[in-house]
Amino acid sequence: MNIEQQQWKGFFPIAREKPDIGFEEFFRKYYLTEQPVIIEGIGQDWIARERWNSDYLFHALSREPTAKSTELWYWLERDGLDHDYRTPDIINRLYDSDVIFPRSQSIRIWIHNRGHVSNWHYDTNLVNVFNAQITGKKEWLLLSPDNPPVCYPFSNFAIVGEDDEKVCAGSVHTRFTLNEGDMVYLPPLWFHKVTSHDEENININWIFTNKSTNIMSKTLERDLERYLIQIYFFRHRYHFVRNLARKFHQALPSYLRYSWRYETLIESPYIDTWYKRTGRVFKELMALGKMLMYAHRIYPTMNSYGSVRQLEKS
Repeated sequence: MNIEQQQWKGFFPIAREKPDIGFEEFFRKYYLTEQPVIIEGIGQDWIARERWNSDYLFHALSREPTAKSTELWYWLERDGLDHDYRTPDIINRLYDSDVIFPRSQSIRIWIHNRGHVSNWHYDTNLVNVFNAQITGKKEWLLLSPDNPPVCYPFSNFAIVGEDDEKVCAGSVHTRFTLNEGDMVYLPPLWFHKVTSHDEENININWIFTNKSTNIMSKTLERDLERYLIQIYFFRHRYHFVRNLARKFHQALPSYLRYSWRYETLIESPYIDTWYKRTGRVFKELMALGKMLMYAHRIYPTMNSYGSVRQLEKS
């Protein structure tokens, strides 16, 4: 731990494993405990490290039947473009298990230029993320879901404004650089901020959601309550309420939309009550003051995210 890291209270060095770590060991040490880990060198021999750049991917994805583009990344179904990489056995074993919700689109590809910053947020639908660095390198900051920063109301994005040292002070967090060929496992609801360092930085993600968890955190409680509130309005008995809720949701940028994509919520120790849901609404509204304080940073931050080149499908 260097001098800078020693000044960060609650800092921990992220665990690191060799690429041959077995499924049972990974499942026991990291998956069940929802702790992050870097698996070093797992993609060192992938052809993607030589082939992938923005032009190659644009043309390859345009020909890939399962590929779709969003504002910020590309979607692929399982094994899409797999002639360029090998899906790690750990991921295949989890995909083929009965502990996760099935989904079609399960792979994301990100392309970022030097200096691009993905500001503090956590991923929706309580996804597990396996993020492999194909080209370039990125600096990651992770923050435990037990110590969440203040987010925009009902959003999974932290309010922009404070510096990283203040966000992490007194909280459980880690900081590391993800190099080419390495892969990080990001458990559900861990806040992260990611900065791209090379001229072009390409990552591939595998994502999925557990059917159950025994790990309770402040962020899990908040996330479940916001989903329950949304489900209430989306399934309201009055059509005009459902219609207004969906129109508002569709008006948001794609990366700010959230909805539970499965028929049932994840099983957890959380116990739902109307009192908790009502309390959540007031807790979220309390963030408005801080949001207004840093309102001048919202649009510059959103504009800095950029967008991916939209695919041309024949």
